[in-house]
Amino acid sequence: MKCSTFCFCLLGLLTSFNTIAQITDASTFETVLPQWMDTSKNKATSVVAEDPKFQDRSQAFLLRGRILDSETGQNLSYATVSVNQLGIGTASNQDGDWSLRIPATGANGTLSVCFMGYMTKKLNIADLSEVSTIRLDPSHFDLAEVVVVPRDFIAELLVKAYKAIPENYPTKPTLCDGFYRETQRVNDSLFLCFDEAVLNVYKNTYKNAKNFGQIRIEKSRKNVFPGIDSINDVRFYGGPHFPNDLDIVFSRWDFIKPSEYKNWVYELAGIYKDSLSSVYTISFKNRKAPNSNFKGRIFIDRDNLAYVGFELKRAGLSVFTQEQIQSGVTYLPGNTNIKIGYSEKDGKYFLSYITYKTNGVNTASKTKIYKDIEYVTTAIKTDSISPIPFNEQFDYTDILSIEADNYDQTYWKDYNILQESNVMSTQTDLLYQKEAAMQQLTKVYNKELTEQEKALLFLKRFTFDGGIAFHPISYKGGMHHIAYGIDNGNADISVPSKYFGISTMDGIRFELNKQYTLFSTISAALYGIDQIQFDLGMSYRISLFPSGRWFFLDLGLAASTANTKVDICSITNTNENLQIDGKTFDSEKINVKAGKSGSGVKPVIGLAVRMGKRYELFMDGSYFLPFLFKREYVQFKEAEGGFFSKKSAKVDWNDPNLLFYVNNMQMTTQRFDVEPYQFRIGIRSGF
Repeated sequence: MKCSTFCFCLLGLLTSFNTIAQITDASTFETVLPQWMDTSKNKATSVVAEDPKFQDRSQAFLLRGRILDSETGQNLSYATVSVNQLGIGTASNQDGDWSLRIPATGANGTLSVCFMGYMTKKLNIADLSEVSTIRLDPSHFDLAEVVVVPRDFIAELLVKAYKAIPENYPTKPTLCDGFYRETQRVNDSLFLCFDEAVLNVYKNTYKNAKNFGQIRIEKSRKNVFPGIDSINDVRFYGGPHFPNDLDIVFSRWDFIKPSEYKNWVYELAGIYKDSLSSVYTISFKNRKAPNSNFKGRIFIDRDNLAYVGFELKRAGLSVFTQEQIQSGVTYLPGNTNIKIGYSEKDGKYFLSYITYKTNGVNTASKTKIYKDIEYVTTAIKTDSISPIPFNEQFDYTDILSIEADNYDQTYWKDYNILQESNVMSTQTDLLYQKEAAMQQLTKVYNKELTEQEKALLFLKRFTFDGGIAFHPISYKGGMHHIAYGIDNGNADISVPSKYFGISTMDGIRFELNKQYTLFSTISAALYGIDQIQFDLGMSYRISLFPSGRWFFLDLGLAASTANTKVDICSITNTNENLQIDGKTFDSEKINVKAGKSGSGVKPVIGLAVRMGKRYELFMDGSYFLPFLFKREYVQFKEAEGGFFSKKSAKVDWNDPNLLFYVNNMQMTTQRFDVEPYQFRIGIRSGF
């Protein structure tokens, strides 16, 4: 499946199908919803004061305000507000409100305010009061140039923009601070819960077609609103990775790659013009079903051909049937809308913001749920950047809402954030402005972990191995004559030499933490040998290439037991009362095998590379050191009879009753050898 189609479908899965959905009592929803709607309507608006106010700017200070359309007065959502000289910034929320904490060194700097389709405004910070309303002028949207461009203009433009990525985006590692918020709501004025985090976002480079990013959670909090948290107990997976996954340029989604243009339809919609630059607007959509409901727009700077923004849309299910509810599907996805914006600093473009809005139906509660994810970059660092240590990285299988701290109104006082919407603030204030409400919330609703969450956290620590192992063995063939006791055996028979065996070697791993893992493996023969082997041990994981794809070195030590056999031949039982090891063999044919068994320890060294969000390829080698219960033997086993009724006996090579001749020479010492080392390759996956 191609990249962007795959990623877009996966994004829907991350916030839809990877959930814990519980059947709930609809009466709870019906009782609580009217109460919240009434209170939210009463406090759903706020006014930004514009009176200048003295502010001490000898230390870090806070600016805030609202951004509006100068002609209509409409709030401008997700306009970027930045101080480029300092590499800090934020964005306005859906109400147009913003806040930015500025260090004292920025008191005489310049504040830039940008929004797609509007004239960029640059303001002296020294002239701004603590609270300001900023009005942006709409830019001119020119459609005339579309008529005169050559027919292949769009394809040529897109190819040039793609080739210009290394010129317009960082080719060295960057580490950005960002603010992330994920929310769930049942309508525009009723929120179920939200999770927030300050993220450290590492990107190794934009230069290559395949780039690698890392995420660290610096600080996070969560809130579940009482009385309605039982409506839809949903957990987001992977959301904090959106600053890398939804960075279209960094992740190289299909629709910007020249090799994939044949799968898309492009049209030049026009050109935005503002005081600083002109921006091409190109619409696109997928040509073929089932992805024909995926479309969007690309915004490209006319001067340097940099991608400055994207809008993505995917249509989903708008209604659900009784059959779908009864089919066991817990969540039906609806429409998804995504906006991505970039901002320029020192001639390079960086991800500025992401808004991800989707909806769907919880079939358990028959409630439509709206899910929003917002991200804004608040600081950009390009000098002396180091990768995030592996043990501090946020994994795709981690769940922010489980790990985050409980709600605290003063939590973000030292950070630049994306302001809460007025409706969310209203709903939060109604809960937390009174001490009694806080006590009740803590007592009833902020439970440490539900039973489902505990089960999920436990299960996600497991991964499963499926692999094939190679075992070097040695058995020298020749003309064999084998009997036990009297000459009760076969005539001379030629037995070939054998040098290797192959077996399945599957395992299960339980992660104690990112470094230490308990593991067990069991193997069964496929070719050349019969083997039962079991290992139980612990491994230590080291990340080898911290700035690229996750590539690991695993060092382990296991207690191991192994029993390995190789077929020699079959002999004819000419004595109906053949006795071996106290057992009477009455089968006409008896299979003879050479074997070795023992218990001991096994050092293991392996390499693994993460290929996807939940699976990796691995190869390892081990060296078996047996020092307990060692035995080298010849096994006699009846060839006929039921599986459990076949008699079997083992005798040592120096057993005086064993007549074992090879090329007319009697063998009294072991002739079968198993090398202590073995190699394995396979796939490892988890929940």
